[in-house]
Amino acid sequence: MSGFAKMTTYKKEEFLEKEILNYLQKIHQPATRTQIAEYLVKNTDSIPNDSLKYVTSKKTGREYVPFMNRLSFAITSLRKAQLIDHPKRETTVLTKLGQDINPDNEKYIHKLVMKGWAKL
Repeated sequence: MSGFAKMTTYKKEEFLEKEILNYLQKIHQPATRTQIAEYLVKNTDSIPNDSLKYVTSKKTGREYVPFMNRLSFAITSLRKAQLIDHPKRETTVLTKLGQDINPDNEKYIHKLVMKGWAKL
């Protein structure tokens, strides 16, 4: 079992926030949610290679991809923190703040995320 699989839900989201920022800073161009997910699964040792597989919900019987749920929450958190934006549907880009931030400064990112969610 990988380190990612052992993390709590919140730790998974914080981990993904950092990895998303690293990826977007690396490529210097817009990316789709699918491109981000595929890159992270292929290039992050902590994330299992089978993370993009569907599972069936025991409660509803519907199929879903648990990793994509965590990824979606991480992307939403980064948007609320004003580190990324969606200039058009299915496109994610870094804001000026997102370009300049150090992804390793997890405390500051967490502070921005919490501030963004508090605006609800």
